[in-house]
Amino acid sequence: MYDYLIVGAGFAGSTLAERLASQTNKKVLLIDKRAHVGGNAYDYYNDAGILVHQYGPHIFHTNSPDVFAYLSQFTRWRPYKHKVLASVDQQLVPIPINLTTVNKLYRLNLNAEELAQYFDNVREHIPAIRTSEVQKMWW
Repeated sequence: MYDYLIVGAGFAGSTLAERLASQTNKKVLLIDKRAHVGGNAYDYYNDAGILVHQYGPHIFHTNSPDVFAYLSQFTRWRPYKHKVLASVDQQLVPIPINLTTVNKLYRLNLNAEELAQYFDNVREHIPAIRTSEVQKMWW
């Protein structure tokens, strides 16, 4: 009856099922223990019309125009800029750590290449790590 059975309707399972069905004309049965597709990225509008992120909010990132175009077939996007600042030594710095973070924390003005050289100069040179105990010594 089916060519494929896919268990799990999260991102990977849903994408695989769609690709197999649309690109190879295979019959696919996609099952999940939940009553919806999308895995933890599922959301819905409640009776009051409020968008609820049942498992918490999710932010999708890609630099690939092909991935963006593919997914745009199945969803409407909401414009969003994610900016997180952490308070470190009474300064607000971007997280995840990036060039601006390091420059602010260490009062530097390095470009990406200079930062790589800086890290190479100040890093702790560790011979091959052989155990987790050795690893813990350096954290």
